[in-house]
Amino acid sequence: MYRGLFSVTAVFAAALGLLLIFAPQVYLSLYVTPASPEMGFAAQRLAPAIVGLAALLWIARDLPSGPFAANFALISFLVWFGVAATGVYHFATGMAGAAILIAGVTEVILGVLFVIASRQMRHV
Repeated sequence: MYRGLFSVTAVFAAALGLLLIFAPQVYLSLYVTPASPEMGFAAQRLAPAIVGLAALLWIARDLPSGPFAANFALISFLVWFGVAATGVYHFATGMAGAAILIAGVTEVILGVLFVIASRQMRHV
């Protein structure tokens, strides 16, 4: 489960990062209610960090079981829950549209999967 989860998430993060680099308005138009062209700047600035996260996730898929792999998965859980929480917050404040809630559910599911992976990697 660990390898597949990290692989799929890495590919998703790489695709998201590249989308934010080359077409930030496409992403912003999905979620941000009053999207302005200036928001593309912030999205493009964040994009390399997301691509870097994708690379870390890709490399982490080959980690052997143990405390480091378990902690890496636990950190990934915190990342996904944090992303989901910001989406719910911005929906509640009117900054994001309802589509962000679908993304939030997906992010919570990913977070739960990473918690499960963390437990598996710690107890193997």
